[in-house]
Amino acid sequence: MIDIIFAILSFFIISSLFLTRIDSIKVNLPKSSTSVREKNKPQIITIDNNERIYFNANEISLKNISALIRKNIVNLEEPLVILRADTSVKHGFIINLLDELRKIENLKIGISTEKNNTNY
Repeated sequence: MIDIIFAILSFFIISSLFLTRIDSIKVNLPKSSTSVREKNKPQIITIDNNERIYFNANEISLKNISALIRKNIVNLEEPLVILRADTSVKHGFIINLLDELRKIENLKIGISTEKNNTNY
């Protein structure tokens, strides 16, 4: 009887791990046929369609982002930040955000996309 309970419990634990999402803020990501899934655990910055910036599901300002990221990557060997920006966000806003992130030494920056399977 105990074996059955442990088997059921482990099934629920394993299946619940696959239900978690990277980020809970809904954005329409751009599509890319060359997108690749990142293997390392990145820091996620999300920009919604109203150009609000979120880090760990908390809204932050553009001027505070550099200090916050520095504080969160202090013990990481290969720090990585992934931008999840809505397709409607203006290009200039993304450039301003990238400019702030580039001030951080040894930081790798990636942009999140959805896999597009169409060929041109």
